Amino acid sequence: MVQVRGSGVIEKDKRYKNTWKITCYLGEKDEKGRYKRAPKRTIHGTKEDARKAVAEYKAELQGTAPEGPGDMRIGDYAQQFHELREGTMASPLSYKREALDIRYINELFGNIKIKDLTPGMIRSIYAKARKQKKHSENALHKTHQKLRQVMQAAYMDEIIMRNPCDLVKFPRPKPAEERSSLTPEETARLYKCAFEEGGSHAIGLMLMITTGMRRGEMLGLTWKYVDFETSQLFVANQYDVSKTLRPPKTSQSRRWICFKGHMAEVLAEWKCTQAEELAAIGIKQSDSTPVFQNSEGDFIDPNNYSRWWRCFSVDNGFGRFTRDVRTVEVDGVMRQRGKGYEGLKLHELRNTQATLIQAKVNPKAAQHRLGHTQMSLTMDVYAKSLDSDEIASAEAMDAILRPDEN
Repeated sequence: MVQVRGSGVIEKDKRYKNTWKITCYLGEKDEKGRYKRAPKRTIHGTKEDARKAVAEYKAELQGTAPEGPGDMRIGDYAQQFHELREGTMASPLSYKREALDIRYINELFGNIKIKDLTPGMIRSIYAKARKQKKHSENALHKTHQKLRQVMQAAYMDEIIMRNPCDLVKFPRPKPAEERSSLTPEETARLYKCAFEEGGSHAIGLMLMITTGMRRGEMLGLTWKYVDFETSQLFVANQYDVSKTLRPPKTSQSRRWICFKGHMAEVLAEWKCTQAEELAAIGIKQSDSTPVFQNSEGDFIDPNNYSRWWRCFSVDNGFGRFTRDVRTVEVDGVMRQRGKGYEGLKLHELRNTQATLIQAKVNPKAAQHRLGHTQMSLTMDVYAKSLDSDEIASAEAMDAILRPDEN
């Protein structure tokens, strides 16, 4: 029997709404003379729900002592699993996203003992969640993927004899709607609008349209990786929402991309223009300078870039605001601003790239250009030649986008 002191502890989890951490002080002291605490549990609901939960937890502790690790609640083990992974994931954003998956595991499976979870129980809980419509099918799929990782860790820790998730099939849900792609004419108009806009943000957009680069890849590009002699650039980094320059997550994303014709001309001219702009604020352009910089000469915050994109898209007829719409003056022109953006998404430019390129060259060339195939090229090997398909891809895009031909 476990000795419990006091009525228990309730702490508000400031990260989430209506979320509490509960624990109880135990009769045993640690090496520093402080009373030990029982493992924390996460409770979702009102403070009254937390009071009831801590009372139940106390009664449970005062009953029989746990027989072993398998008696640990899945919610407690999942939280422990998550905390041990801090600093080991690809980015802080990945760790933050995992916290949401752990929260859902807590909501659905939190009070079940690790040793008691069965495949049938998992299926039943998902079926109930679907009926209640509290979680989307995508959210349930992500929760299941994370639950499988958690239970695999329990298996590796020899807490359970097998992973019950292995016997539960949960295919990836089909997208609710297909990502749209622009026609060649629409793509050319978008490119022309960006060309006429000019400036760091717009020229970055032109490069994404031309090459199929991701937002983070474009924002993380520095002049060191742009080769004007061969009209190619190397994707070595990405600049993510944590405002950190990081290597791409996969080897497929580390790739050479060719840019031809008009884009090459624009980029060369932009380098000279940027050097003058930076010199005006006391910064000397170098290999480590971001190709597309903010007003202070630093990397552009991805969230700020997306805000710029939404406004640019609305201004040029590729999207609209649906809430709190107002008309404001921007550089002498009346523009609409608001919330609830609907329209073309930045990532859909990659779909457009794939569609247009595959109409001109073979699909494998498009996959290489988008970073979807295995590549032997690494940072240690600076190949100075590209295969003919990659060059053909760049030439195909230039033919579609060149403003003086549209």
